[in-house]
Amino acid sequence: MIKFFRHIRKRLINHNQTGKPALPAGRYFKYAIGEIFLVVIGILIALQINNLNNNRQQRKIERTYLSSLKSEFKTNLNKIDDCLTKNKNLINSVENMLSLFDTTIRDTVSEKVVSDIIYSVFKGDATYTPSKGVLTDIISSGNLNLIQNEELRQKIASFESTLDYLKIQENYTLTTKGIMLQQLNKYGSVRRVLANRGLNFKYKSISDNSKNTGVFGLIEFENNLLDYYLTIQATNGPRFFGGIKEQIEQILVDLELEIKK
Repeated sequence: MIKFFRHIRKRLINHNQTGKPALPAGRYFKYAIGEIFLVVIGILIALQINNLNNNRQQRKIERTYLSSLKSEFKTNLNKIDDCLTKNKNLINSVENMLSLFDTTIRDTVSEKVVSDIIYSVFKGDATYTPSKGVLTDIISSGNLNLIQNEELRQKIASFESTLDYLKIQENYTLTTKGIMLQQLNKYGSVRRVLANRGLNFKYKSISDNSKNTGVFGLIEFENNLLDYYLTIQATNGPRFFGGIKEQIEQILVDLELEIKK
């Protein structure tokens, strides 16, 4: 603005030096106002252009994030589907093990079948470990606000807390299974289970002629197994795996709609 007034002063001096009559005060005031108006308009136009450029740049970054999130959540959907299937199989295995507490059933099955059932329960857990690289980057960098859809933004932000709640459930499940494994180690034979599953040991053992049917006469073992059974059933329900699957599916729908805008 100072340069602008210097420019006016210089023009007036040049005007007087050429011997031309000085501009009347009214005409000078109108001239100055006109010049100021043009400068203000120019500044506003420049600011508008700058804002448009910034918005285009932010929209470009947003679309990149949306596409990356879409790919990441598709991967997470496949993972949660896999967990639901594994956990369903585990539920079936536990139901088979619970049937062994019935002597009329236990007395009709071989030690090999008992070992297979025990192995199917203790061989592993359906633990959900989602991909979070893109999500973590967006949140930690403070760029979550670049996603213009507020509802989608909230769903993405809440996904992290859902996983924290699931982790508590998974830890409880692992603790319960650990207690049962301790009981199996005390009253049964892991070696016998592995041998019946086809693992050949080089040396003989006192466990070679042992049986694992004895653990199914323990009320404490049955109680822990029932606790474990109810827990993994709940894990497949709407509060955990089922709810996460629904949450991911909805996020993917919203991401697709935002990308198409």
